[in-house]
Amino acid sequence: MFGGLFIKRVFFVFLGLILFSCGGGSSPAATPSTSSTASVYTWPTGIPESVNLTSAKVTAALNYASADQKFTQAVLIIKDGVIIGERYNSISDAEVNSLIAAQSSLASTRSILSATFGNSSATKLATSWSMAKSITSMLFGIAEDKGLLSRSTLASAYLTEWQGVGDQRAKITIQNLLDMRSGLHKGCYDANASDQMINCASSVTAGGSFLDANNHLTGCINRQFRLGTYNDADQNSYFAYSNCDTMILGEIFYRATSSNINAYAETNLFSKLDITAYWWRDNSTGGQDNGNYLAYMGVDMTPRDFAKIAQLLLNDGIWEGERILSSAYITNIKNVSNYGLKFWNLSLYGINTSGFVPSTDKFISAIGFDGQYLTIDFTNKIIVLRNSHYYPVQTSGSTSRKVNISVYDFPSTAPLIVTSLALSDTFNIRVMLETLYN
Repeated sequence: MFGGLFIKRVFFVFLGLILFSCGGGSSPAATPSTSSTASVYTWPTGIPESVNLTSAKVTAALNYASADQKFTQAVLIIKDGVIIGERYNSISDAEVNSLIAAQSSLASTRSILSATFGNSSATKLATSWSMAKSITSMLFGIAEDKGLLSRSTLASAYLTEWQGVGDQRAKITIQNLLDMRSGLHKGCYDANASDQMINCASSVTAGGSFLDANNHLTGCINRQFRLGTYNDADQNSYFAYSNCDTMILGEIFYRATSSNINAYAETNLFSKLDITAYWWRDNSTGGQDNGNYLAYMGVDMTPRDFAKIAQLLLNDGIWEGERILSSAYITNIKNVSNYGLKFWNLSLYGINTSGFVPSTDKFISAIGFDGQYLTIDFTNKIIVLRNSHYYPVQTSGSTSRKVNISVYDFPSTAPLIVTSLALSDTFNIRVMLETLYN
């Protein structure tokens, strides 16, 4: 699964919503720990015909994404830097009924579900899930441009834990981790393990599941090779989608730059694009910043702010006259053939780009669990963004966005996180793109 996480203990969000309704929650608009706004950016808007598209196709794509039972909070279509289609949807009565049908225990929380996932607008936050991986990658590109690190460097230069005699993990480069080719086991939660993490079962096809752990970092560092041996000259054999590979990149970044990814992003990316963002941490103490930032998930911002990330890439790394990210790094992203630098090539998943009009070489996408899509058509300068219904559950009264399952502090999206109702049964990005292009 794209987002890398399937949460089996679905009831904690249900319980968290109940606690939130009793007054234990906090505002989703809490102030970030650091914030600096370089400028105020206003998205230009226009009709599709102003950028040589048709209103009929744009409307049809918006209608598909926004239809009842699609669980879509926000959908945007942008071409040539102009928003030409935009919808915001509150959860419908029928969608609430579907959640209750999928999880009968939710029946007593009907009004809570409606309130929590309602009142959608351009200012309501969405969450990234694994789209955060792509943002983490861009931060590595920015830091590399500034000479703070190099993707070709061995990860063990910073992870001294991998410097033991005979430890083949010392052969893994930062680039290997960015491309999900570390060759290491995926990590799954186990309360009995000293670092709360064990090797995932071979049946786990997602990125691993360790949100129950208080510390998401230590167990990821401690992983060993899943194939027993490692050939650093044959990286293609080792591709496996793993949340841990990205989680430890956050620590490598911290050790290489003396800055955590959140603080660095605030200074070098978010503030430059006039983005207000909130990045979740694990529930450990100490670490990077009273906890470790979840480099693999958990960035909250408005849908329009997510779209700025894609627009920066379409602008070849330049924003309002200032270069933020190198053209070379963006070229590498554009040339991803399967998965690389934390971006997907959607052609791999059956999207028939050759039949689209106008034609496009490929769709490069940041993808997150429960249907978060930030899809870029570099050829035609088109962005398609879709977010599912979201609310940051913070029942402990904290405003710091630390994942803590025991008190149900968690980024909650519908439908899959709240129930076992799979999004693939409802929204399909392939259908939306075909509706827009064909």
